[in-house]
Amino acid sequence: MIVNRLDRRTGAHTGTMQLVGFGHGLSLGAVPVGTDTYLWTECGPLQVSVPPAKPIAFGKAVTRFKFDPDRPVLKADDASLRKFIPPGSEGTGPSYGPTTDMLTLMHVKGDMRYFTRYDATRAAEGDWTPVGATLSMPKKPDTPPVVPPPKSPLNEKLTFQGFQTLGDILYVYEWAPYAVVDHEYPGYTFLTSYTWSTGVRAEPVVVTSAPGPQHREPEGLAVEIDPATQEPRLLFGFSNTVPGTTSERDVTICWYPTEPAVDGVKVLADWEELDLAPGLTAGAERPRGCLIALAGTTYLQLRGTLSSIRGLSADSQIATLPHRLRPTVQVRHNVPRNNNAGRYICRVEANIRGELWVFGAYPDNAITWIDLDSFSAVWR
Repeated sequence: MIVNRLDRRTGAHTGTMQLVGFGHGLSLGAVPVGTDTYLWTECGPLQVSVPPAKPIAFGKAVTRFKFDPDRPVLKADDASLRKFIPPGSEGTGPSYGPTTDMLTLMHVKGDMRYFTRYDATRAAEGDWTPVGATLSMPKKPDTPPVVPPPKSPLNEKLTFQGFQTLGDILYVYEWAPYAVVDHEYPGYTFLTSYTWSTGVRAEPVVVTSAPGPQHREPEGLAVEIDPATQEPRLLFGFSNTVPGTTSERDVTICWYPTEPAVDGVKVLADWEELDLAPGLTAGAERPRGCLIALAGTTYLQLRGTLSSIRGLSADSQIATLPHRLRPTVQVRHNVPRNNNAGRYICRVEANIRGELWVFGAYPDNAITWIDLDSFSAVWR
């Protein structure tokens, strides 16, 4: 299992650890301790399943250790690791809730999955006293009906893709891929919630975020406290095969906000400056972007002006969006430009690589300035 650390704002790689004999990597929890990060993960001894293609190993225990890129390899039999094996575990995984300092463990036993909460600080010291009740669900639940009907038959059973506790709610992340393996569509993703205090299960809901990736495999849930606003929110991810490759993956991380909207509007990502392309300069207000949610729809909004002394005489990239503003499908909007022979509108598009392009410039009708203030496009 490989754990990579990335800068949340730039995507830059800042460290790696290789975990040998730890298992599949179903779920993990990251706990800040001062300036360090400690990770809860599954760990050996291993339970090995043998599907038709190749064996898969799952850790039957959980453990905690410091993420340390200067210690690039950590083995499951290292004497420094303190382990806990849930009773009867055939495979397990942890998740951590920073709002409550609570650790949730999932473990598989027979045809069922069991979820139990523990105080994370006490668990780190070896006290594994359960907090509250244990919840259970089938290891392979039936796929719920989808409206509208899917474009191809779905697998009859859901694939488990992650879990997380936020407050009194346990969220379970599941995937129903298409039964036709080489189908061009990725299937459906579901989120199901359970109430810890009552055990009540809510009906699964379809997750529609990040519609662009062709593979779009759901990958993991987590809770974070937004460093800028201190808002707790539920994160959920998707992996995708990088276009043009067979094995490289990219990752899209989305979130559900927990703070209420103000007058129907929720700011999901506040204003951030765009990185202008060479040869372009900012106007009185530098080009910036943000994400807002209005009536359940997410919009990418831009503002500011930019100019080119020589003028743009062809379709051109004009800027790059910050990582968390990049859409998963191409979005576009018409915006004002300099008036030349009656042409005063151009089209600005943002693509999945975060590139912002302008269309509508010609050698005989150059664009010398662009006003982005009216750009507002459906981002999700």
